[in-house]
Amino acid sequence: MLSILPERRSVNGRTILQKVTTEAYDFLGHLMSTRLNSQLDKAVDYLLARGRYDRRGGVPYFREQVGACLRCGSHRCDHFSRNGHRPRTLNRWDCALQLRLPRVVCQCGGSVELDFAGLIRPYQRLGDDVDAQIQRWGAMSVSLREMRAELAHSRLGPLGLRTLMERLHDLQALTPDLDASQVPPILQIDAIWFTELQPTATTQADAAGRQRVGKQGQKRPLLIALGVWPETGRREILAWELGASEDAAAWLKFLTRLEAEGIRGTNGLKLVIHDGGSGLCAALRSVDFGAAEQRCLFHKLRNISRALQFADDVSAQERKRQRRTIMKDFKAIWEAKNLGTALRRYLQVWRQYRTSQPKAAETLRRDFRSTVTYYRLEAVQPTWSRTELRTTSRLERFNRTLRRHMRNANAYHSDAGVLAMVAQAADRYFEPGATMHKAGT
Repeated sequence: MLSILPERRSVNGRTILQKVTTEAYDFLGHLMSTRLNSQLDKAVDYLLARGRYDRRGGVPYFREQVGACLRCGSHRCDHFSRNGHRPRTLNRWDCALQLRLPRVVCQCGGSVELDFAGLIRPYQRLGDDVDAQIQRWGAMSVSLREMRAELAHSRLGPLGLRTLMERLHDLQALTPDLDASQVPPILQIDAIWFTELQPTATTQADAAGRQRVGKQGQKRPLLIALGVWPETGRREILAWELGASEDAAAWLKFLTRLEAEGIRGTNGLKLVIHDGGSGLCAALRSVDFGAAEQRCLFHKLRNISRALQFADDVSAQERKRQRRTIMKDFKAIWEAKNLGTALRRYLQVWRQYRTSQPKAAETLRRDFRSTVTYYRLEAVQPTWSRTELRTTSRLERFNRTLRRHMRNANAYHSDAGVLAMVAQAADRYFEPGATMHKAGT
């Protein structure tokens, strides 16, 4: 019955809209359930080669179906018969599906396996569209309690925090192995640090008075490798791995895994670009990729800038101006069109600043040869863009996405949470047109 406001003599439109919307979703769920159950019954008719109430003896003995008996392994349709239905409820975002999954039994008494993939999985209660929405919220760094508050306004109602976390952790399944035939010509390697809560030997009481194991935040690195195909502009995250530190042992484990998956010079790898960390360089001396090494110019110039020294009485504005002037001379080294010019500029800059800026000059001199590797590769591949050969900028862009999520999370409680976040960030950052490939541990 319509609700009338006496003072205005008008219809309460909001109540009507809510009622009609609820009825529409209920009807949609009923309609979808009816159609799906009908299609499932027809599928069983096809698999058994007979309709309902038809005798098994009317089916040729050689007729077989896809399903197999879990006890005797038989595929013969004349051995199988219907055994009722199993009710299941699948809660989608907009409606609930009341499914009647058919059951088939063999003459030996064993159950026949039927594949319902794509419709419903074992023990599944929430639809894939609900999982997709939860994962989208996770990509936007929405907290678990905020997700639960949003779900409270939906037809589903609030879900438990553990249920939401399990949906986000399912993203770790996005980890296919790298095909050796897809080895990139350029490999970029870097690490990014985050905070993870680790249990301690202490205990403390929570708000409900329960004793909980104390936790303390610790910094951990995430090792990442990205492949670049300069001919097509294709970019793919090849692997990522959690480590305890950036020492040689952690990098050696990660690089060994990459080399074992076929990423080596004999399969097409031409260049490895890295930031020049001591642990990474030590590991690269142990793992032979059979490719040239390039020191990232961005990290090199940043180290030179940090090594610059100025008098204490110089103002901040004047210090900034001097830094910009000096760095212009250093940057000019790698702006040369050929290697010979770059080497001459290097000697000139080193002689010019070895007295006034000894630390910066020493930073320039250290592993300088590895910063000009790209000149030799340019001579062999003149069509490749120089921007792809000198820095880890492609990987740094992806790292900025990870840092945003890590800042919003503040600290992670488990390895699974970090790996799920990385998988989701990689899936969103690299759109399908970029041919994204994901792998992780």
